[in-house]
Amino acid sequence: MKLYQTFLGAGLPGPQMILGGHIEGGSDAFTYSYIAEIVRSLMPMMEQFGVWTATEAGVDTLAIRMRDEVVAARGVVAPPLQIGAWTRLPQETGPAAQS
Repeated sequence: MKLYQTFLGAGLPGPQMILGGHIEGGSDAFTYSYIAEIVRSLMPMMEQFGVWTATEAGVDTLAIRMRDEVVAARGVVAPPLQIGAWTRLPQETGPAAQS
């Protein structure tokens, strides 16, 4: 939520921004592995702050367990939303820009 002000703080023009995500279900959804790998990458920090241990998370089987639960419930799973931002620097005009 601070991405816009980060661009401004870096001296850039305010960015164009987009927020999006997807939802999927079924046994072949990619999201189970995606979420499990996010958990795996965050595990050192989660353990450091006492949020979750590797043993509790069972990261090696997390994707399979999520898949089994979602499929059994005939449900869906949604990964974290993704945010994109971009901007362009204004083009200079005048004598300096023509040299």
